[in-house]
Amino acid sequence: MKTRRKNALHELNLLSKRFKGEVTNDNGVPMLVVDSSIGSGQINIVNLEKGLMAMEFDLSLKQDFELLLDQTNDESVYLFYCLKGNCFHKFSGNDIVTKLEELQTAVVFDDDSHTTKLIFKRDEHVIFNCLRVNIQENQKGAEESERETLVSLLNSYDKEVMGHLHVGKFNLEIGELIKKLEDAKFANSLSSLSYFNGVCHMILAKQIEQFQKDLEKGLKPATTLLKKELEMISELTDYINNYPEVEHSINSISEKSGLSPSKLQLGFKFMHDATLGEYIRLVRLEKAEELIRTTDLNISQVVYSIGFTSRSYFCKIFKKKYNCSPKTYKKNANKVVLKKEKKAA
Repeated sequence: MKTRRKNALHELNLLSKRFKGEVTNDNGVPMLVVDSSIGSGQINIVNLEKGLMAMEFDLSLKQDFELLLDQTNDESVYLFYCLKGNCFHKFSGNDIVTKLEELQTAVVFDDDSHTTKLIFKRDEHVIFNCLRVNIQENQKGAEESERETLVSLLNSYDKEVMGHLHVGKFNLEIGELIKKLEDAKFANSLSSLSYFNGVCHMILAKQIEQFQKDLEKGLKPATTLLKKELEMISELTDYINNYPEVEHSINSISEKSGLSPSKLQLGFKFMHDATLGEYIRLVRLEKAEELIRTTDLNISQVVYSIGFTSRSYFCKIFKKKYNCSPKTYKKNANKVVLKKEKKAA
């Protein structure tokens, strides 16, 4: 873990020369804070195993800014995703600029003659996620199946015919995974960093999956929903997550969002592989599990505090998901707490 932090710190020190910012090592996790003369924001880097590095740029700059991303001689593949705002890409020495829109994926193949530059526009808040894969290092260290999948995918892409930059479809699933990184981004514990590592690999898998679908389907859209409609589905997801106790219904959500019931169902199926009702039920169940495990509320109080109207129905679906009744689950959770308290004493 120390070696990974050292490598991440080295990368941030290189970036600090361009952003004139200060590299801190808060809780053992290096972070670059942008100098106020350039703008505001930060850059986080976590160096993962097997030649995989995760970078997040959260920036609001006072001027247009070009960043030469690859300063090594290694052959690398970049997997890009704009969570917020728009970013722009061009290859060094090339005048062609490509816009990478919010919620959009892109895959870039860098080599000696194609070196990536990112362009951040002034006065725009951008959250830009980047996974850099060192092809040679990844092949040496990865599991056989992972290596074969990656190599097979890259070999199927003809860079000479299709170009070194592939701009992909809009993908909400990747955005939801990136949001999960926020809780672990500044963590210092091994378990939290392992969680960060795992989510980054899930993002990598989703990026590769999206790339494969793009190659197979060509220009066919992944969904018939418009970008603004996908953004609304993302906002509704956050709303349901934050307020599971509200009496949600497809009609109330439709009225709140302006989306028709059919588009709501299509959007939630696309984003969560679940209908709106199924997703609401899942969120409430997960919130109930948390309350049962961490509070002194009895089961009836939990049931009605999260929006369920029938205790018997709640117990039925809870047992199906967690393989025991809510009452038994609470007893087991209390036993775990008591054991921890005894050990601490």
